[in-house]
Amino acid sequence: MERSNPNEDRILILAPRGRDAQVIVHVLAQDGLRCTVCAGLDQLMEELEAGAASSLIAEEALHDVSVAPLAAWLSRQASWSDFPFVLMASKHSRPGNIATRALLESLSNAVILERPVKAETLRRAAASALRARKRQYQARRDLHDRIQSEERLRMALQAGHLGSWELHLDEQVLEASAKCKSDFGRGPLDPFTYDDLTASIHPSDRERHAAAIESAIASLREFDIEFRAIWPDGTMHWVQMQGKISRDTEQRPLHMVGVTLDVTERREAERSLQESQRALVQLNETLESRIEERTAALAQANDRLMNEITERERAQIALIQTQKMEAIGRLTGGIAHDFNNLLSIIQGNLDLIDLVSMDERVKRMANAARRATGRGAKLTKQMLAFARSQRLDLKAIDLTVAMEGIGELLAASLGASIEIAFELSRDLPLVKADLNQIELALLNLTINARDAMAHGGKLTIRTSMQHATQDLLPEGEYAVISVTDNGPGINSEILPKVFDPFFTTKGPGKGTGLGLSQVYGIAQQSGGTARAFSKPGHGATVEIWLPLAAPGDALISESTEEPLSESDGNRARILVVEDEPAVRQFMVESLEILGYSVSQAENGEAALDQLDSARPDLVITDFLMPGISGAEVVARALEKFPDLPVLFATGYADMDAIDKVMGNNIVLKKPFHINELSRHVRLALGRHGMQHP
Repeated sequence: MERSNPNEDRILILAPRGRDAQVIVHVLAQDGLRCTVCAGLDQLMEELEAGAASSLIAEEALHDVSVAPLAAWLSRQASWSDFPFVLMASKHSRPGNIATRALLESLSNAVILERPVKAETLRRAAASALRARKRQYQARRDLHDRIQSEERLRMALQAGHLGSWELHLDEQVLEASAKCKSDFGRGPLDPFTYDDLTASIHPSDRERHAAAIESAIASLREFDIEFRAIWPDGTMHWVQMQGKISRDTEQRPLHMVGVTLDVTERREAERSLQESQRALVQLNETLESRIEERTAALAQANDRLMNEITERERAQIALIQTQKMEAIGRLTGGIAHDFNNLLSIIQGNLDLIDLVSMDERVKRMANAARRATGRGAKLTKQMLAFARSQRLDLKAIDLTVAMEGIGELLAASLGASIEIAFELSRDLPLVKADLNQIELALLNLTINARDAMAHGGKLTIRTSMQHATQDLLPEGEYAVISVTDNGPGINSEILPKVFDPFFTTKGPGKGTGLGLSQVYGIAQQSGGTARAFSKPGHGATVEIWLPLAAPGDALISESTEEPLSESDGNRARILVVEDEPAVRQFMVESLEILGYSVSQAENGEAALDQLDSARPDLVITDFLMPGISGAEVVARALEKFPDLPVLFATGYADMDAIDKVMGNNIVLKKPFHINELSRHVRLALGRHGMQHP
C-alpha cells in the first residue's frame, strides 16, 4: 500500500507583488483549502518536488525568469499525472509573458484567469484544480493496484509452474511468457508466434486443437485440451492448454488468454499404468498362475507412483513454508537488531545520567525509564529467539516468576475476547531451560488456543510437579506447564499429528504448521517433551515437561549490578568500532568515564586504518556492519596482532556465525548497562594480562 504524502493536498501560491499572496490565501482558506506561499520560482520548484495538488501563479511572477526548470519538471511527470495550474493573467500581457503562458498551456493542465479576478471565481478555479488532482491520485492508486495484482498473478503462475499466453484474435498476434515458451522447447528470448505454436503441435493433434479453439470462439466458453508438442530438438512432450475468450461491449471476441502446463511426466505415468494393466489382462488370458505375481507388481508400481506424487507435493509445500518462515525470521531478526541498537542508546544514556547526576529526582526518573527499556530488551530477546536457529542457553530459572512475567505480553497478544487464568504452583523447584525459548513456546501455545476459540473463551495456564515414567521420559520428577482452552477440541485422528512440522488444520495462508512443532523441539532440546490431550467439544490441553535444575545451579537474573571504579593507574587503550553514531558515542563516553583511553571508528575501513597506525590494548566491535563486517575486522586485526583481545558488542541474532570468528574472545549482547560494559572490558583485558582501571 502506498504511503500518503501530507503535502499532496496543498495549493502552492506564487504571487510576489504586494499583498496578493495573503489575499489569495485568505480567500481559499474560507473553503478549508491549505496553501503554501512561495517567494519565487526557485522555491516553487522545491515545493513541487515535495508534493502539491495544484499551483496558483500570478503572471508577473514569471517576468524576466526562465521557466525551463518548470517545463522540465512537467515533462518528467508520471503517466498518471497532469499537474493543474491556475494562471492569473493581465488583459495586456507583455510578449514574453504571452510566450510563457502558451508554453504552460501546451505542457500542463493550465487554467487562465484574466484580472481582475473575483473571489468566487478564484475559489471555484482552485476547487476545480484540486478535484482534478484528486482524480489523478485515484488513477495513481488504480495503477499501483494493477501492478500489484499483476505481480501476484506472476508469483502464482510461477508457483504452479504455469506458462501464460494471450492471443489477439484480429491480428493473430501471440504474447507468451518465458515459461510458456519453455513448454514448447523455446528459450525466453526466442521468437514465438502463434504459427510457431500450431506448427509445434503433433500432426495427429492439430485438428483436435483447432476444433477446440474454434468451438471456444463460437461459444465464448472456456476450453481445456492436452496435445503432443514436438520440440525443436525433436523430442516430444505433452502440453495441457487452457484458455478463455474476452469480449467487447457487443460480446464480440477480442482476445484469448490462458495458461500452459507441461504434463509429460503425468502422461508417462498414466501410460506406464495403462501398459501394466494391459499386460495384466494378457497374462490373465494366458497364464492364470502368474496373475497374483503381476497384480502385486502392479500394485507396488501404483503405490510408488502415488507415494512419489504425495511426497513431491509435500516437499513443495514444505519448501514454500520454510522459505516463508526464513524470510519472516530474517525480517524479525533485522528489526530486533535495529531495536537493540535503539535500546542500547536509551539504556546507555540513562546509565550515564544515573552515574553523573546528583539529583535524586532525576535518578528516580532515570531508573523508571531503565526498567521500561529492560522490558523492551526482553521483547527483543523473544524476537531474536524466534528469528534464529541456535542452541538453547539452558540455565536455572524460576518457572513461577517466568509465568508471571509473560502475563502482560500474553494479554496483549490474545485480545479482550480471551480470558486468561493462571494457576501456578508456588513451591516448584528451579527448572533447567532457556527462558526466552520457554516464553516463545508459551506464546505459540496461547496464540494457537486463541485461534481455536474463534468467538472468544477462557485460557488456563497451570504449573505443577509430575512424575514421568520410562515410556515418556527418563523416570523422575519434572515441572509441567499446561495450557488449556475451552474451544472445540481436536479430532482423535488429527491429534497424533499436531506436533508434525508443517501440519496445520487452518486454511491456506492462515497457518504455517510450525507453531506446535517448534514447541515440541524446544521441550526436547531442554531435556523434556511435549504432549497434547483433547476431546472434541471439550477443548484441548498441551503440556510442556521440563527437567529440574541441579541442586548447585544458580538462579539466573536479568542483570548484575556492580560498582563502577575510576582509573587510578595506567590507562588501557581501547578502539571502539560501531556504525551507529549514538551507540558509539555512549560506549566512548562510558569508557572514558571508566578511565580508559578511547579511540573510535565509524566502520570497518576506518578501524583497519587505525590498526595500521597503532596497536590498541583492546578492540570493541559490532558484528553486523555495512561494508567490512566486525568478523572481517577481527580476522585482519589478529593477522597483524595475534594476541590482541577483542570484545564483540552486538545484538545480532545468529550466534553460530559469531562463534565461528570469536575464538577465545568475549561477546557483550546489546542492549547492555554501563556496569556490564565495565565488567566485560575488565574480563577481556584480564584474559590477556592487560592492566585496566
